[in-house]
Amino acid sequence: MAAKNVEALFAAQFFVSVLFSIAFSHATVFEAPVAVIDLDATRTSAFLIEKLNASPYISVRQVLHSPARAIELTRRDVVQGGIYLPPGLQAAMLRGDHSVRIGYLADDSNTAQNGELYSTLNEIAASIGAEVSVSRAGGVSSLGKNTAQTQATLSPLRVSFRYLTNPTGQAATATVINFLFFFSLMYQGMTCLMLIGRLRVTRVWESQVLSGPVLALIVRIVPYSLVFTAAVGTAMAILIVFGQLRFAGNIFVFFPLLFLCALVNGMLAMLLSWRCANPGEGASFMIWLVPPGFILGGATMALGFAHDWVRALSQGVPLVRLFGFWRDIGLRGLDFNAISGSVGWFLLYFVFLAILLTIRFRMDELKRRSEVRANWRALGETGRGSQLSIDRG
Repeated sequence: MAAKNVEALFAAQFFVSVLFSIAFSHATVFEAPVAVIDLDATRTSAFLIEKLNASPYISVRQVLHSPARAIELTRRDVVQGGIYLPPGLQAAMLRGDHSVRIGYLADDSNTAQNGELYSTLNEIAASIGAEVSVSRAGGVSSLGKNTAQTQATLSPLRVSFRYLTNPTGQAATATVINFLFFFSLMYQGMTCLMLIGRLRVTRVWESQVLSGPVLALIVRIVPYSLVFTAAVGTAMAILIVFGQLRFAGNIFVFFPLLFLCALVNGMLAMLLSWRCANPGEGASFMIWLVPPGFILGGATMALGFAHDWVRALSQGVPLVRLFGFWRDIGLRGLDFNAISGSVGWFLLYFVFLAILLTIRFRMDELKRRSEVRANWRALGETGRGSQLSIDRG
């Protein structure tokens, strides 16, 4: 047992020091994905978009020339926000009679991901504004006669910021709800991790579990998932009723997905603890089940800190997917049609885990049957040998 503890310690050190240093190579968000709503469609707006995309901190993923809801563009965390270029941008900058404001509609469901983007937008606006101010006829020396014209000459382009999901900065909408999901799913996962070991210790694994269908084993995690869903739902209801939590979506869409995340978490826990001989060994796998989702799911740091391949692999962690569903439904208020792609993928992942559990269950069942046949064969040979000895006597 001591040797196993030493191996687990070295494995945890390797996981933290090596894998996380590969996954998080930078402490800032480079190439932050944004969408641009360009309602001006002029050379000036095209130049501004090129200037934005040339920045190391901004990556323009989509350009729209018609009005669109920025909150729908941020679904599934595809972009961090939308940059709005108003109509008449070029004409107003050339006339110089008033300052032009471009807007940034920020997805603040993760407060750590927009810092560099804010400063970059201000720098680019100031740079382009200085170029326009100097190149305009008369330059900065020909100040306007009124306050608006003077301001337009000195600062022809400005940036206004708006927050999409948490404009008042409530802690319950960000920190509190993230910890609620984390600790609740951790306790549910701990119970499911100890399930296989408990069945082995109580000696019902071979006598009852392997002699029945695999569905009877998977159904054992349903009560724990229902308790998890009820507990989280009650806590959320209390926060919503007392005005401490903003929920913009449909509860009849969110809570089935909450239950599905608990089921997937329990199935993944079974796969991790399949060979455990007692509940204690199963509980030791908790570090691989829920905490990675708390780190990679956007609860503690910006999603852009991780590489794209890390974000893709992290979708297999149930807590990461739960955070994603919460941001899409609870904060952004998206309906089922808007998130149907994510739900479909997660259902396929659920089926994939069920197939893996069925394969492992079938392998152990065949192994048990072969052992039973071998024991009966050995018992029969022993019986025949004893009968021969009696006859000879």
